[in-house]
Amino acid sequence: ESCPEGILGERGPIYKYPDASRECRPCHENCTRGCLGPLLRDCLGEALPVSRKTPTVIAVMVVGGLFLSCSCVLL
Repeated sequence: ESCPEGILGERGPIYKYPDASRECRPCHENCTRGCLGPLLRDCLGEALPVSRKTPTVIAVMVVGGLFLSCSCVLL
């Protein structure tokens, strides 16, 4: 009727979800609180980490562009 949750495996607890045919399938290996499907984005109770590189890359590009523009004007 329901899939087992948190069964201890070799690498830690194993969570499962019922698929369309009501068979228990394993969650993604990084899900630590259960899931609704096989993908990492289907994990319950966990937000995916947000990349913080984007603002840094934009800032470096803006500063680099300003430096390049100033260099061309001075030359």
